[in-house]
Amino acid sequence: MPQKLSLHSIGILTKPHRSAEVRHLLSALLPWFENRNLRVMMDREAILSLGDGAWKTYDREEIAAKTDLVIVLGGDGTLLSAARLMTATGTPILGVNLGTLGFLAEVPKEETFRVLESVVEGHYVIEQRAMIRGTVIRNNHDIILDQDVLNDVVINKGITARMIEVEIFSNTHFVTDMKGDGVIFSTATGSTAYSMAAGGPILHPESDGIVMTPICPHTLTQRPIVFPGSVQLETLFKTGEANVVVTFDGQISAPLQKGDVLQITRSKFVTRLLVSPDRNYFEVLRDKLRWGGS
Repeated sequence: MPQKLSLHSIGILTKPHRSAEVRHLLSALLPWFENRNLRVMMDREAILSLGDGAWKTYDREEIAAKTDLVIVLGGDGTLLSAARLMTATGTPILGVNLGTLGFLAEVPKEETFRVLESVVEGHYVIEQRAMIRGTVIRNNHDIILDQDVLNDVVINKGITARMIEVEIFSNTHFVTDMKGDGVIFSTATGSTAYSMAAGGPILHPESDGIVMTPICPHTLTQRPIVFPGSVQLETLFKTGEANVVVTFDGQISAPLQKGDVLQITRSKFVTRLLVSPDRNYFEVLRDKLRWGGS
C-alpha cells in the first residue's frame, strides 16, 4: 500500500553521457527541491550535464549511502547500474525514463513533477524486487567475479560461431548438459529482458524464482525452467579455446576458461523501486511490450 517517505536528501544519478535533455530537466528540478528544503547530491555526469561548476560532485557510493531517495535520470541500463549501488543501503529508486523502452525507469519525463508531488505526499508504493548473486570461481577457489544483479547473469559466446557446452547442477544434482550459444539466469524483473527475447517465461515481479533460459540450444527439448529462489545453481563451463564471456546485467563482464564454475543464488539484498499505485504491472506490460495485444 502507499507509504510516505521521510525525505531530507535526494540523490540524482544520470546516464553516462552529457545531454541537453538531462540539463533541461535538472534546471527545473533543482529549484523544485530547493523550495521544499530538500538537499540534493548529484553525480559527476549530472554536474557535467548542467555545466555549472558551483555544484559539488559526489561519488555514487556516497549518494547511495547518504540520501533518502535516488532519482535516476536515464534508461533501464542506468537504473540497473543504480540498483547495484543500492544493494547495501536499500535506498529506494525512482526511475525517470530518458531512454527508449523505459520498462524499469517507467516515469515519463513529462510526468516527473506530478510523480514527485505524489511521492512527497505519500502516494507511491515501494516494491521490493528480488536480486540474484553470480559468482565466477576458477581452480575451485579463486573468485574471479562476484556481483548482485537485478536483471540477469548471462554466459554467451563472443565473436566465434562455435557452440559452447556447459553442465548445470541444482543443489549439487545434475540438471542437464547444454550445448548452444549460451544460457541466461534471470530474476523475475529480468524475465522481461534478454530471457524473454530468448523464449523464456515472464515472471511477476513479486516472484522470487530464478529463470534459466537456453540461448539457441542445439537440442529442441531443452526448454526454459523456473527454479525456486532457495536453490543454488552451478554451471560448469566445459568448452576450451573459445571466446566466451559471462555478463552481469549487460554491464560487467569477464572471460571464461574451461573448468570455470558460475554459481547463481538468490541475493540477500533487494532493489526497492518506487512505483505508482495507480498503474499495475500488467498495464506496464501492455504499454511497453505490447503484451497480449493483437
